Amino acid sequence: MRLIDLVLKNLLRRKLRSTLTVVGLAIAVATVVTLVGAARNLRQSAAAAYKNQGVDLVVVRAGAVQRTSSSLDQRLARRIAALPGVGDVVPALTDVISLSGSGVVGLPVHGWPAGSPVWNNLKLIEGRRLTADDHNGVLLGNGLAKNLKKRVGDTVEIELRRFRVVGVYQSANPFESGAAVVLLADLQKLMDRKGQVSEFLVMLAADESDRKDAIEAVKQQVDQLTDDGGDPLRLTALATEQYVSQDMEIQLADEMAWGTSFIALVIGCVGVLNTMLMSVMERTQEIGVLRALGWRKSRVMEMILSESCLLSLAGAVLGTGLGSVLVAVLSRFTVARGLIRGNVSAATVLAGFALAVVVGLIAAIYPAYRGANLQPTEALRYE
Repeated sequence: MRLIDLVLKNLLRRKLRSTLTVVGLAIAVATVVTLVGAARNLRQSAAAAYKNQGVDLVVVRAGAVQRTSSSLDQRLARRIAALPGVGDVVPALTDVISLSGSGVVGLPVHGWPAGSPVWNNLKLIEGRRLTADDHNGVLLGNGLAKNLKKRVGDTVEIELRRFRVVGVYQSANPFESGAAVVLLADLQKLMDRKGQVSEFLVMLAADESDRKDAIEAVKQQVDQLTDDGGDPLRLTALATEQYVSQDMEIQLADEMAWGTSFIALVIGCVGVLNTMLMSVMERTQEIGVLRALGWRKSRVMEMILSESCLLSLAGAVLGTGLGSVLVAVLSRFTVARGLIRGNVSAATVLAGFALAVVVGLIAAIYPAYRGANLQPTEALRYE
C-alpha cells in the first residue's frame, strides 16, 4: 500500500474527528483572511484615494500620530509652493465625523479651497463642483450618497449644521466613494479651526522626469523649512503610501487584525495537535506493526506529518473561501461600505494557506516524534 493511500485511509476512518479539525482550522484561517484582508483593503483604498487626486506628497506636522491631530497654519502653503520642483499645493483639512440620525460613523470629510486642482479629479455623475459661493454646500461620494439615499438638492446634517448636496461624484475606490467634500472655510468654521489645516497636498511640477528623485528632493526641502526666527517649522513630507501606513488608525487596524488572527491560529494549532496526538495513541499497535515490518522512524514521521498537512490544506481551502465571502459581506455593511473593498488580494489568500500549513506542521511535530520513537515490542503489547 502506498503512503498516500495509508494517509487517506487513516483520516477517512475517523471522519467526524477529521471534519471537526478541518472546520476548526478553517475558522482560524477565515479569521486571518477576513481581518487581515479588511485591514489591507483599508490601507490600499486610502493610498489609492490620494493617488487618484494626483497627490505625490503629503506635508503634516512632524510627530503627529493621527491625521486629524496635525494642525498647521494655512499660510504655509505659499512657502511650500515656492520650493523647486513643486507644482501645486492644496491646503486641506480632514476630519472624521458621524452623521446625525443616519447611523453612519467614521465618515471622512475633506475641506478643500475652491478652485484647487484636486476638485478636477472628481468625476461628477450628478450636480456640479463647489464654488466659492457654495457656503454649506457638500459633495458626496456615490457610495455615501447611496447609503444616505441623498441626491442633489437634499440636505445632510453634519455636526448639527445643515449642508446642501450640490453634487455627487463617482469613484471605484471605497475610501473616496464613502467620503464627503466641503469648502475648506466651511469645515474650518465647523471644527473651530480658523486658518488651520491638517495637511498640505503636494503635486510635483509636470516637467519632473524622475519623480522618485524629485519626491526625495522636495521632502528634504520641506524638512529644512524654518520660521522667521530660524527655528525649524517641524514639518515632514511623506509619500502617499508612507503617509497612509503611518496613520494611527491604519496601524491599529493592522495590529488588531494580526493579534486576533494569532489567537485564532493558536486555537487551531491546539485542535490539530489534539487530533494527531489522539490518532497516534489509538494506533499504537498499528504503528508497532509497521515498525516491526521494517518502517524507519522517518517513514512513520512522514506519515503523521502528511496526515496533518492534508487536514491543514483542507482547512485552508475552506477557510480562505469562507474568509473571502465574509469580506464581501462585511463590505456591504453601512459602517464599512465606504472603507473596504469586497475582494481579497492574492497575497492575503496565500498568507492564509501558508499559515495553515505551518500550523499543521507545528502541531504534528510532537505526535510524529512520539509515534516514530515507539519501540515495536512495546507497541505490540499496548492495549
